[in-house]
Amino acid sequence: MSRRVAVVGAGIGGLAVAFELLQRAEEVPGGLEVVCLDAADRAGGHLRSTRDKGFLYEWAATGFLDNAPASLDLVERLGLGDRMIQARDAAARRYIYVRGKLREIPLKPAAFLTSGVLTAPGVVRLLYEPFVPGRPADAGEESVHDFATRRIGKQAASVLIDAMTTGIFAGDYRRLALEATYPKMREMENEYGSLFKAMLAKAKQRKQQNVGGGPAGPGGHLTSFRDGMQTITDVLAEKLGPQLQLNQTVLGLSHLGRRGYRLIMKDGPPQEVDGLVLACPAHVSAGIVEELDAELAAAMTSIKAAAVVVVHLGYRRDALPSRPDGFGFLIPRSQRLRTLGTLWPSDIFAGRAPKGSQLLSTMIGGAHDPDAIEMDDRTLLQIAKNDLETTMQVRIEPYFSKVIRNPGGIPQYEMGHLQRVAAVEARLAKSPGLSIAGNSLHGVSVNLCIENAVGTAERMVEFLR
Repeated sequence: MSRRVAVVGAGIGGLAVAFELLQRAEEVPGGLEVVCLDAADRAGGHLRSTRDKGFLYEWAATGFLDNAPASLDLVERLGLGDRMIQARDAAARRYIYVRGKLREIPLKPAAFLTSGVLTAPGVVRLLYEPFVPGRPADAGEESVHDFATRRIGKQAASVLIDAMTTGIFAGDYRRLALEATYPKMREMENEYGSLFKAMLAKAKQRKQQNVGGGPAGPGGHLTSFRDGMQTITDVLAEKLGPQLQLNQTVLGLSHLGRRGYRLIMKDGPPQEVDGLVLACPAHVSAGIVEELDAELAAAMTSIKAAAVVVVHLGYRRDALPSRPDGFGFLIPRSQRLRTLGTLWPSDIFAGRAPKGSQLLSTMIGGAHDPDAIEMDDRTLLQIAKNDLETTMQVRIEPYFSKVIRNPGGIPQYEMGHLQRVAAVEARLAKSPGLSIAGNSLHGVSVNLCIENAVGTAERMVEFLR
C-alpha cells in the first residue's frame, strides 16, 4: 500500500521538499504519494519576480550564491542551467553610507584601512583584533553586537556588522544570536583565535586550491535567472503538477491512530497522511499544531519575523546625478536615516531595466522599524525618495514606482534561538513523521532552504521505509 505525505507551504522550501520526495518515491515500499498545499493562489511564497513597463523587479531575494552544491544540483535537475545568469563584475563593489557620504568597502585590507569607512581610532581598534583573547567555549550564547564589539571594536561593529545584519536579516544585531546567524564567525574564533588570522588562513587555502571568487565574495558568485528568482519556483511548481494544490488552508491536525495525521482543512473534508512537513512561516505552523502539541506551538510562536517593504523606483539614467556603479549600499542605524539601504538591480544583473533606465530598490522596515509595513504607499515612496536625495543626491522624480510589502518578513534568530530550535526538535521527536522545513529554524537564505529540503526529504523517506 502506498504512503502519503503532505507538505504545507509552497515557498522555495516547501516546493523543494515536495520535489525531493517525488524524486525518491520509488525508495518507499508500495510507492509514495506527495501533495503540496498552500493557502495562497500562487506558488513561490516570497520569491516573486514581476515585469512591468520594461522593469524586472524582485519581491524578495535578489539571487543566490553559486557555491552551494545542493542548489546547483537542484538547478541542474530542473534543467535551468542555461537560464542562469551571473552578476556583473561591477556588483563586487559594495557601498556603505556613513558620515554623510557613500563610501566603497574595498575588498583588499590595505585599501579598506584608508577608505574612510572607519575613522582613525576605529581603524586602530580594528587592527588590534588579532590580540583580543578568545572567549571560553562554555561561556554561553553571545549576541552579534557583543561579539563584534568585543572582537573589532565599537565603531567597526556599529558600522560594518550592523549594516551587514540589516542587509541579510533586516534585524537588530543587539538581539540576534551570533551562533544562530553567523555560526562561521564563532567557528573562526574558536579554531584560529582571531577573525583576521582565520581569513588569512582561508585565503591561503583558496590560493593553494586555486579557488576564485566573485561579486558575492570568495568562492561564490551571485547568481539569478534571466527572468528572475521566480523561475526556480515556477519550474518546481510545474514539476509537481497536480500534486500542488493552491487555495488550500490547513487549520489544524490530529494524530491518526498509531501512525499518521489527519489534516483539518478550511474547505473540504479532512486529509489523511502518513507524513507531514510544515514549510510555512513559524506562526502559521504554530497555529496548525496547537491542538496537537501546545508546547511545539509555543516554541514556534516564539520565533518572530521582521516585516520588510521594498520600494522600486525607475529613473532615466542620463537624468540621474553622477553615482558609483555596483551592488548598492547599506545604511547603519547609527546614521539615523529611515531606510535600510538601496540595491541597484540593473547594475547587478542584465535585463532588469529598459535601455537607458536605472532601477533602484530601497528597503524600509525590519526589526528596527516594525510600523513601516502599515504605512500607505505615498508615505513609503516619500521616505524612499527623501533618503535617496540624502545619500545619492537624487532630486528628480522617478517615472516608475512600485511598493512591495512582505508582512511575513524575515525570521529573526534572536538570543535563545538555538534553544528554541532544540525545543522544537525535541517535540517533533514525540510526533514521528512530522517535520519542519523552510527558513524558520536553520537559515534564511535560498541556499539553506534548499539544503534543508534535501535533508528533510531524506529523513522522511527513511521514516516511511
